[in-house]
Amino acid sequence: MKVLKGKSAARLGTIEGEALVTSDLVAFWGGTNWETGEIVEVGHEAYGKNMAGKVLVFPAGKGGAGDTFGYYYLARSGKAPLALICNRVQKTTLAGAILTNTPMIYDFKEDIVSVIHTGDRIRVNTNSGEVEIFGPAP
Repeated sequence: MKVLKGKSAARLGTIEGEALVTSDLVAFWGGTNWETGEIVEVGHEAYGKNMAGKVLVFPAGKGGAGDTFGYYYLARSGKAPLALICNRVQKTTLAGAILTNTPMIYDFKEDIVSVIHTGDRIRVNTNSGEVEIFGPAP
Protein backbone atom coordinates (compact mmCIF):
# COMPACT_ATOMS: atom_id res chain seq x y z
CA MET A 1 0.00 0.00 0.00
CA LYS A 2 1.23 3.51 -0.86
CA VAL A 3 -0.10 6.77 0.62
CA LEU A 4 0.00 10.09 -1.25
CA LYS A 5 -0.69 13.45 0.39
CA GLY A 6 -2.37 16.37 -1.35
CA LYS A 7 -4.82 19.19 -0.66
CA SER A 8 -8.52 18.52 -0.26
CA ALA A 9 -11.15 20.74 -1.86
CA ALA A 10 -13.59 20.05 1.00
CA ARG A 11 -13.85 17.70 3.97
CA LEU A 12 -16.35 15.12 2.73
CA GLY A 13 -15.12 11.96 4.45
CA THR A 14 -13.68 8.87 2.81
CA ILE A 15 -14.64 6.93 -0.31
CA GLU A 16 -13.09 3.87 -1.91
CA GLY A 17 -13.22 2.83 -5.53
CA GLU A 18 -11.51 1.77 -8.71
CA ALA A 19 -9.23 4.23 -10.51
CA LEU A 20 -9.58 5.42 -14.09
CA VAL A 21 -6.29 7.11 -15.00
CA THR A 22 -5.48 9.33 -17.96
CA SER A 23 -2.42 11.46 -18.70
CA ASP A 24 -4.56 13.83 -20.83
CA LEU A 25 -6.38 16.86 -19.44
CA VAL A 26 -10.12 16.23 -19.04
CA ALA A 27 -12.78 18.58 -20.46
CA PHE A 28 -16.13 18.20 -18.74
CA TRP A 29 -17.73 20.62 -21.22
CA GLY A 30 -17.60 19.11 -24.69
CA GLY A 31 -15.22 16.28 -23.83
CA THR A 32 -17.61 14.06 -21.89
CA ASN A 33 -21.06 12.65 -22.45
CA TRP A 34 -23.07 13.90 -19.46
CA GLU A 35 -25.71 11.19 -19.80
CA THR A 36 -23.30 8.22 -19.84
CA GLY A 37 -20.07 9.40 -18.17
CA GLU A 38 -18.06 8.43 -21.23
CA ILE A 39 -15.07 10.46 -22.44
CA VAL A 40 -15.96 11.49 -26.00
CA GLU A 41 -13.21 13.96 -26.91
CA VAL A 42 -11.73 12.76 -30.19
CA GLY A 43 -8.02 11.98 -29.81
CA HIS A 44 -8.19 11.76 -26.00
CA GLU A 45 -6.11 8.97 -24.48
CA ALA A 46 -9.18 7.72 -22.56
CA TYR A 47 -11.64 8.08 -25.48
CA GLY A 48 -14.54 5.67 -24.99
CA LYS A 49 -13.76 4.97 -21.32
CA ASN A 50 -16.41 5.62 -18.71
CA MET A 51 -15.71 7.62 -15.54
CA ALA A 52 -19.09 7.00 -13.87
CA GLY A 53 -18.59 5.42 -10.46
CA LYS A 54 -14.78 5.48 -10.76
CA VAL A 55 -12.11 7.61 -9.12
CA LEU A 56 -10.87 9.81 -11.96
CA VAL A 57 -7.10 10.39 -11.83
CA PHE A 58 -5.86 13.05 -14.27
CA PRO A 59 -3.35 15.91 -14.56
CA ALA A 60 -5.96 18.72 -14.45
CA GLY A 61 -9.21 19.95 -15.91
CA LYS A 62 -9.34 21.49 -19.36
CA GLY A 63 -11.51 24.33 -20.46
CA GLY A 64 -13.13 27.52 -19.36
CA ALA A 65 -16.17 28.47 -17.34
CA GLY A 66 -18.30 25.88 -19.14
CA ASP A 67 -16.31 23.12 -17.43
CA THR A 68 -18.07 23.87 -14.12
CA PHE A 69 -21.47 23.43 -15.76
CA GLY A 70 -20.32 20.34 -17.66
CA TYR A 71 -19.31 18.69 -14.41
CA TYR A 72 -22.58 19.76 -12.78
CA TYR A 73 -24.60 18.13 -15.60
CA LEU A 74 -22.49 14.97 -15.31
CA ALA A 75 -23.19 14.80 -11.57
CA ARG A 76 -26.89 15.64 -12.03
CA SER A 77 -27.28 12.68 -14.38
CA GLY A 78 -25.66 10.35 -11.81
CA LYS A 79 -22.68 9.63 -14.09
CA ALA A 80 -19.94 11.61 -12.31
CA PRO A 81 -16.82 10.01 -10.88
CA LEU A 82 -16.81 9.02 -7.20
CA ALA A 83 -13.87 11.39 -6.70
CA LEU A 84 -11.44 13.60 -8.63
CA ILE A 85 -7.70 13.21 -8.07
CA CYS A 86 -5.46 15.57 -10.02
CA ASN A 87 -1.90 16.88 -10.06
CA ARG A 88 -2.87 20.53 -10.19
CA VAL A 89 -6.09 22.36 -9.60
CA GLN A 90 -7.98 24.02 -12.43
CA LYS A 91 -10.43 26.49 -10.89
CA THR A 92 -13.48 25.58 -12.96
CA THR A 93 -13.03 21.87 -12.19
CA LEU A 94 -12.63 22.75 -8.51
CA ALA A 95 -15.85 24.79 -8.65
CA GLY A 96 -17.69 21.84 -10.23
CA ALA A 97 -16.47 19.49 -7.50
CA ILE A 98 -17.49 21.87 -4.73
CA LEU A 99 -20.88 22.58 -6.31
CA THR A 100 -21.68 18.85 -6.51
CA ASN A 101 -19.99 17.71 -3.26
CA THR A 102 -17.59 15.49 -5.19
CA PRO A 103 -14.48 14.55 -3.21
CA MET A 104 -11.41 16.15 -4.81
CA ILE A 105 -7.74 16.01 -3.83
CA TYR A 106 -5.05 17.85 -5.78
CA ASP A 107 -1.52 19.31 -5.59
CA PHE A 108 0.56 16.22 -4.88
CA LYS A 109 4.37 16.22 -4.70
CA GLU A 110 4.45 13.16 -6.96
CA ASP A 111 2.98 12.83 -10.45
CA ILE A 112 -0.11 10.84 -9.51
CA VAL A 113 -0.77 9.85 -13.13
CA SER A 114 2.45 7.83 -13.11
CA VAL A 115 1.91 6.38 -9.60
CA ILE A 116 -1.75 5.29 -9.80
CA HIS A 117 -2.88 2.91 -12.56
CA THR A 118 -6.28 2.23 -14.11
CA GLY A 119 -7.88 -0.60 -12.15
CA ASP A 120 -6.08 0.17 -8.88
CA ARG A 121 -8.31 0.14 -5.82
CA ILE A 122 -7.82 3.40 -3.95
CA ARG A 123 -9.18 5.10 -0.85
CA VAL A 124 -9.69 8.87 -0.92
CA ASN A 125 -9.74 10.57 2.48
CA THR A 126 -10.81 14.18 2.01
CA ASN A 127 -10.49 14.93 5.72
CA SER A 128 -6.73 14.25 5.69
CA GLY A 129 -6.03 14.91 2.00
CA GLU A 130 -4.62 11.40 1.61
CA VAL A 131 -4.98 8.86 -1.18
CA GLU A 132 -4.15 5.23 -0.37
CA ILE A 133 -3.31 2.91 -3.28
CA PHE A 134 -4.00 -0.78 -2.70
CA GLY A 135 -3.11 -2.13 -6.13
CA PRO A 136 -5.34 -3.80 -8.71
CA ALA A 137 -9.01 -4.21 -7.82
CA PRO A 138 -10.06 -7.85 -7.30
